[in-house]
Amino acid sequence: MRLLHCRLFALVSRYSALAADKSAFQAALPRPMMRLLKERWGVTHECYASPLNRCLATFGSVFDDTDKWFGSSGSFYAFRPVSGCYEANPPFDTSSVQACFRHVGALLGASDEPLCFVVVVPEMDMSSSLARAFACAKPFLRHHEVAKVSEHAYLMGLQHQRTGHGERYWHPVKNSMLYFFQNRLGAESYP
Repeated sequence: MRLLHCRLFALVSRYSALAADKSAFQAALPRPMMRLLKERWGVTHECYASPLNRCLATFGSVFDDTDKWFGSSGSFYAFRPVSGCYEANPPFDTSSVQACFRHVGALLGASDEPLCFVVVVPEMDMSSSLARAFACAKPFLRHHEVAKVSEHAYLMGLQHQRTGHGERYWHPVKNSMLYFFQNRLGAESYP
């Protein structure tokens, strides 16, 4: 039990140390949305989560050394699936979104098996660097949806501590985009 407490302390301390930056507690899709993606699309893995906010049984997270003890498969950028359907909700800064688009494009381009990613990001201005990153995944874009700003929310990544008035959801100030990227076999398997 002592080892569990030490690992839990290290995990919470690591994420709390990032608390000065609001992006430290990655907001997640609400559980009903994750259930929908799992049931309708076969999504089985969250690419960006933490042991503190994950919704699915399998997930990737940024800190392999502390998070692996709680089920994390590690960083999305070291994740190399060749088949399956995955949800990717990267931190909402431009460089993280760019890296996500590039990695998704590379994975889809390299796979000869059914592969699909549902990427959820805020509506962003397509600067030249973001547009170049999006271009890596764009050949695999099969569908996209816009979640209007007033019609959706994210599950806060702070469930492990009391915050403000006990808010559970974070309401974004921008629309969110849901991009459905699939290789050819993925489009056939996950219509």
